[in-house]
Amino acid sequence: MSDAGDEMSETRIVDSSRASWPEVAAVTRSETEAPFPPLLPGHLFFNVSLMPYALHPLVCDLGQVARQRLSALRLEDYLNKTERVELYIVNRAIETMLDIPGITSVSRDDLLAIYTDEGFHTWMMERFRRKFQRVTGYCLRQRPSPSMSRVLAICDRTSVRHRDVAVVAAASVTETLITGTLRQAGAGDDIYPPVRTLLAEHGADEMRHQAAFVRFAGDWVPALSHEERELLDALLPELMVAFLSPELPMWRDHLLAVGLNATQADQVLRESIEPLDVGVQMMEAALVPRRLFERLGLSCAERFARHASRWRPP
Repeated sequence: MSDAGDEMSETRIVDSSRASWPEVAAVTRSETEAPFPPLLPGHLFFNVSLMPYALHPLVCDLGQVARQRLSALRLEDYLNKTERVELYIVNRAIETMLDIPGITSVSRDDLLAIYTDEGFHTWMMERFRRKFQRVTGYCLRQRPSPSMSRVLAICDRTSVRHRDVAVVAAASVTETLITGTLRQAGAGDDIYPPVRTLLAEHGADEMRHQAAFVRFAGDWVPALSHEERELLDALLPELMVAFLSPELPMWRDHLLAVGLNATQADQVLRESIEPLDVGVQMMEAALVPRRLFERLGLSCAERFARHASRWRPP
């Protein structure tokens, strides 16, 4: 996609965010008690295009039941990751953003609306987990998210003096990266309808959040001191890599859980995960933050591209 195309796409995102929050936010209009239809054998809970290992011959040999369970495990991970983004990164950042002077493109009302949305998404996912288990029999367990642990570790190792910059940077990254994955994860006729609905409701809110964070960064970054801009420039590539890197140890555990042995699980991942493809996918997923911070005069996009092109399994 050309630079002009990127700018037009981002303009559409920003323009679409101007609708009245009470009219469009999931918290004001979501049907939290929507019916769950019976689970069919062909249903999946996560788009297999984001799970290349699920299409490996060794996994296919296990049958549809194993693929369905793999997709449940991937949905479990996704919900855990999303919850931690919302509570421990975005809402933590908004508490800081509310006190940053000189921001005119995003109002206090805008920020509090996002804060409310993120709390509602977490509540919505908790209710979804309970009903999902009752209807499908699958338990979506709550557990730490490795990628969010990495992101939080990057923030926490910055000096106390610069901690707020790091947290706002992390939120700016996660909120401008998450929408594309939401659209992909729930796409497909074989996705269990309540999952598709959950991710669509969430994704509609996140499109507005993305636009708000793009506008916020346009005011915030130019107002930072030289030292703060240098810190931000150094943190951004690390944060994007931490958020986007494949969770190979977790995926290996998932493959073991559906019946493969350790040797087979390692083979599946080795033959399914191509480093060059991962690099391309990371670049595509990071399109909005790369373009955003490049326009704001930072060099992090180029350094992130180098990181992505050099990604290799740990």
